[in-house]
Amino acid sequence: MNRELRTLSAFEHFLESIPLDRYREELMPVKTVEQDLPPDLNPLPAMYRAFWVEEPIRFPAYEEFFDGWWKEHLEPLDTFIRKYFWGCSHEFIFQGFKARLYRTLISVLTQFHFAYSWRAYCTLPLEASAELDMRGIDGLIRYSDMAIALQVKKETYRPEARGPGRFVRRRVSVDGTVEVPYTIVPVGEWRTKVQKARRPETRESYRLLMFLAERMQRWLPNGFVVFQPEYPILVERLIHERVDAGMRGDLAWDETLKILYQMSESL
Repeated sequence: MNRELRTLSAFEHFLESIPLDRYREELMPVKTVEQDLPPDLNPLPAMYRAFWVEEPIRFPAYEEFFDGWWKEHLEPLDTFIRKYFWGCSHEFIFQGFKARLYRTLISVLTQFHFAYSWRAYCTLPLEASAELDMRGIDGLIRYSDMAIALQVKKETYRPEARGPGRFVRRRVSVDGTVEVPYTIVPVGEWRTKVQKARRPETRESYRLLMFLAERMQRWLPNGFVVFQPEYPILVERLIHERVDAGMRGDLAWDETLKILYQMSESL
């Protein structure tokens, strides 16, 4: 097993160890810290240091990670608390930040699994860093003379999440963006939606999401969503074909799924 596969395997074992049900009960309902965080409280640099590595290591449990982050940020935390939470108890504020960072970390860990999978199964190099992430790029792929940004995101049809301004090339100099979707909805629920859909367009959308849930990803025993090896391989092939054809621009996640569905039928 090469280094990239060892790292991916170690990361999956770590993801399996996360007590999602307990955190879902303890932390997900807590939404007391919803303000925009200042740059000196941005948790992404700490998350990358702890969980985005070159070699398999011991990944910290969430309590260990959060306690370390809290102790390293006491001064900016004090400033933030004085501004927004003066007079509140330590436990109230501590728990609020713990819940806020947990929600961020879960999505970051999901995108890390795709990036680790890319490194394990693909040939094009992938760049990832907190600096890129803060500019809207979860992974940067360079092929030929083009730079393609990847955005790993949970599927949504919310209008505010699907506007034309969401693509990173509008803020960063890249040649195109490929949205890489995942879903936390089980296969069976999408299958039921397909069967009950009345409009052909709706049925087709649900069918693509069922394909995503059934073929492109899987669930670990604790319920964490991870990606099948086939997923990054097909995305790499998509990038090859688009760049070789001289195509530029952005692919929204539903467009990505349509292309991958067609590709998978030819495998």
